[in-house]
Amino acid sequence: RFQSGYEGVSTRHRLFGGMRRLNTKVGDEKMHALMEGYEGAEIHPSLAPLEDEVVVWRQRLCPSTELLEALRQRGITKVVLAGLKTAQGVLATCEALADEGHLVYVVRECVADSDEARGRAVLDHVLCQYADVLNAEAFREQISQELMMDMFIAFKIAKRAG
Repeated sequence: RFQSGYEGVSTRHRLFGGMRRLNTKVGDEKMHALMEGYEGAEIHPSLAPLEDEVVVWRQRLCPSTELLEALRQRGITKVVLAGLKTAQGVLATCEALADEGHLVYVVRECVADSDEARGRAVLDHVLCQYADVLNAEAFREQISQELMMDMFIAFKIAKRAG
């Protein structure tokens, strides 16, 4: 989600620079795609975050340190990515999370790209280097097994600690 006037976006940015250049000419009222305060820039109510969940908006391909710090503070080590632009934002976020040592999951039904063939290629050949790329059913099965194993390990550690 962008601030008024696409503040902070370089006019030379290949994806977002055109929006900023057009906005400079016509203003927020006429050019406000994904801009804060305008329809289409908010999270749909059916996907609204829970009260304690952090929402991080970004105007760049790479995620901000705000996201990484929020995960670090909460001790989160497993992340499921969902989003648009599989070949840009989802990929960049996946790479950053993998660099930080997170276990990353990408559920095929929860990502999309404006170019279907490109999105499929990124899922099949690129993201799988950094994340487990699964369909929804396979993800449910894998994550339930991993959570059970995590609980078992925590139980064993607690039991040994006495």
